[in-house]
Amino acid sequence: MYGILDAIASGPIEALTSENSTLVGVGMSMEGIEQNPIVYDLMSEMAFQHKKVDVKDKNRDVIVAFPDVSPSFISLPLERYQHYGKPTSRRAVLREETNAYEQPHLWYSTSEVIKALELFIASGNDELSSSSTYSYDLVDLTRQALAKYANELFLKILDAYKLKDVDSVTSLGQKFLDLVEDMDTLLASHDGFLLGPWLESAKQLAQNEEEEKQFEWNARTQITMWFDNTEEEASLLRDYGNKYWSGLVRDYYGPRAAIYFKLLIESLEKGEEFEMQKWRRGWIKLTNDWQNSRKLFPVKSNGNAVSMSRSLYNKYLRSEF
Repeated sequence: MYGILDAIASGPIEALTSENSTLVGVGMSMEGIEQNPIVYDLMSEMAFQHKKVDVKDKNRDVIVAFPDVSPSFISLPLERYQHYGKPTSRRAVLREETNAYEQPHLWYSTSEVIKALELFIASGNDELSSSSTYSYDLVDLTRQALAKYANELFLKILDAYKLKDVDSVTSLGQKFLDLVEDMDTLLASHDGFLLGPWLESAKQLAQNEEEEKQFEWNARTQITMWFDNTEEEASLLRDYGNKYWSGLVRDYYGPRAAIYFKLLIESLEKGEEFEMQKWRRGWIKLTNDWQNSRKLFPVKSNGNAVSMSRSLYNKYLRSEF
């Protein structure tokens, strides 16, 4: 029997028919979206919609989809803008000059998200704080706000680089990396944001040690970079399965950003162009080493989601609203 949500296929919604009956089912193969339950709801609803749904694409965050592009290809004009809903006199605004860079964009007010987070944290009484669903939403909302804040930090780093301000590139780069560490600690506070279960579930399918290594490598590769790269050319299938998972954020996304920031600093100190090939070699080697690693990651959460969210809100976001 083909149930409404049984099978999951990524193509269009299909009606299954036979000579004697008609079965209508919703088929989705939601590859790589375990972190976004709303998509399941949207796809299920599509069976009853007759008009095209306008869904914006490329809501990419720098942390999990780091740009593979030289800073010289990104123009940073100065203009007035609305920063978290407040007017300021200047901001670095990314303008695409090459197809290699896919710009982040927002279709909602970040200030409203931060306000929602403030209210959500304030509602975390004893009864709610013990609820797994409340904690999941709290971690996810905090993560979302911090991810957009990280995008802003990245803009500031590039702005400082354009101004040849090595001290600011250094301090802002470290602030970005500290944020990545803090975000990983936040994600570790709920079972729904852990890398460990993903890797362990793959290994449990194995019949022997050789298969276990292969299945773990497959699982690590799917969420990072597929193995059709060279030493200096990244695969086109990279970061499409990115995840905000504790373990992945700290051990992969953070070190990747650190390589880029280190080369920005070296470029300014030496008075030379950004070494694009050196960046790619470092990033690809990091990826291959991480994929081949057998490091174990927790399968159970650790820490209090409410206290962590409140702490990070006060540290990074309170002054922005």
